[in-house]
Amino acid sequence: MDAFEYESVVLRAVTGPTIRPGGLTLTDRAVGFCSFPSGARLLDVGCGAGATVEHLRSRYGFAAGGVDISRRLIAEALVRNPALPLAEGRAEALPVEGESLDGIFCECVLSIVEEPHGALAEFRRALRSGGFLVLSDMYDREASARGELEKRLSESGFSILLREDHTPLLRELAARLVLTHGSLEGVWCNAGGCVAGARSGYYLLIARKD
Repeated sequence: MDAFEYESVVLRAVTGPTIRPGGLTLTDRAVGFCSFPSGARLLDVGCGAGATVEHLRSRYGFAAGGVDISRRLIAEALVRNPALPLAEGRAEALPVEGESLDGIFCECVLSIVEEPHGALAEFRRALRSGGFLVLSDMYDREASARGELEKRLSESGFSILLREDHTPLLRELAARLVLTHGSLEGVWCNAGGCVAGARSGYYLLIARKD
């Protein structure tokens, strides 16, 4: 799926501003697991319309910001809430200082990043020692995607603390898309096929910078 498909009005009519399976469910799960300190500096990479950033700031009081390659989605977020600290940028070149972040959220984004190795290296650069990386994304359950991701994280200097399968959230979204639009064709597909495909799964992974 191309990154700019997240701008689709058809898709967002079902997902809402989070533009991903489960909405903020896994965001809250990750916050509870990581036990970030009060006022933690967090960055949402691929923040889209700013739903996660706004949630992290309003519900938890974190110093959260976001970056996204979509100028359109950032503009939309700032119309809704001009106080959100959002910027246009890529996962492979974050506009932050090194070792400045307590946590990075990358929700349903890493699988569409052009250079995932470069993104992981950039995440490590930006995180302080012991900082958390929160990933949620789609994967091919019949391929070696899980092992490949874990290998990439290890090679990039991260230790995996938690990995959970949340495929039911993906199936729920697929069902809602079908009920709303009649099919998934042209709405949301990934490298392994449309999201309703038997091979597609959805995970939450939390890693820590060594």
